Amino acid sequence: MCKKLLPTQFIADTGERIYRIPCDFHRSMTSYVHLILGTGPAVLVDCGSGEGNCFQEITDAFHYIRSNFHETFDISQIGRIIITHAHIDHGGGAAEFLEKTSAEVMCHSYDAPVMTRYDERASIGNRRFSDFLKTTGTAQELCREIIEAFGFTPGRAKSVEKVHILSDGEKLDNLTIHHTPGHSPGHICIQVGNRHLISGDHILSKTLTPIWPERLTPHSGMTHFLDSLDKIRRIAGHMTALPGHEEVIPLLSVRLDMAEKSHFRRNERVLRLLRENETPMTVSELARRMYLVQTGTWALVTLTDIAARIEYLEQHNLVSTANATALEQEKEDIYLYQPVRHSASRST
Repeated sequence: MCKKLLPTQFIADTGERIYRIPCDFHRSMTSYVHLILGTGPAVLVDCGSGEGNCFQEITDAFHYIRSNFHETFDISQIGRIIITHAHIDHGGGAAEFLEKTSAEVMCHSYDAPVMTRYDERASIGNRRFSDFLKTTGTAQELCREIIEAFGFTPGRAKSVEKVHILSDGEKLDNLTIHHTPGHSPGHICIQVGNRHLISGDHILSKTLTPIWPERLTPHSGMTHFLDSLDKIRRIAGHMTALPGHEEVIPLLSVRLDMAEKSHFRRNERVLRLLRENETPMTVSELARRMYLVQTGTWALVTLTDIAARIEYLEQHNLVSTANATALEQEKEDIYLYQPVRHSASRST
């Protein structure tokens, strides 16, 4: 079983048993799926990547749950597979589970196309990534390598034929759906009773959730993400969060505040780098100054992170595009950014 981590049980105040199940996404990252029993049909929240031993690790965990928590559950009893968001480590295994169950796959409408038309969306996504990388100042010979390392490639995951569309505020027995865009356009968190929140990648215990600029992925971006943080803060109270990676968050409200402050500090650092530099800077230059890791999957993530922050600072009239005329006239492809001088002081 994944890195010797074992399933753990949480009891909701409304009686549901929530089982937190580890599975490998790749060597550097453990993912968690969540099995909910006792609220109508058995619910699996997220289903792993469908790659490597992921499916076997999850089904082995089902055996462990039966043996150690005295559940009579069987995989065939899963009636709902709820996808927090359609990134491959959360939704890539759906087709494999449908071979063993008659479950409904459920997700928000904004992420549904990735679940039902994976290859198409991967192809379109890679074209957008390629166009985006050209604007960042990344060396041309590295662009294809970065996209391939990120791994959103046709053929990597199987599509499912249909999904049930979930809406913000929808209730499924004692589960409540909260649409929390930012990391993904259709990201959702699932509230179980009044004390537990399955948070996907919206909030993690240690890492700041990667955010994509909205010009690359509509309905994502820093503004949407911060609005989603506020939305969950309003219901957090004394909730415990069960994220898709890293450790359980026992005091969700505290972690939400910490994450927001950390995002604002990073926004301030981007702005400070621009103010201290004598000439306008590219996204790639800012990423190299901000982050040490620039290889593999993280090469793209650092660039999109900076681009999302620049986009947010532009929206607040703190940053401008220094070479807008050259871009308009197609004399240049790389965006150069500079601070807006003498702007009113405000929170970023």
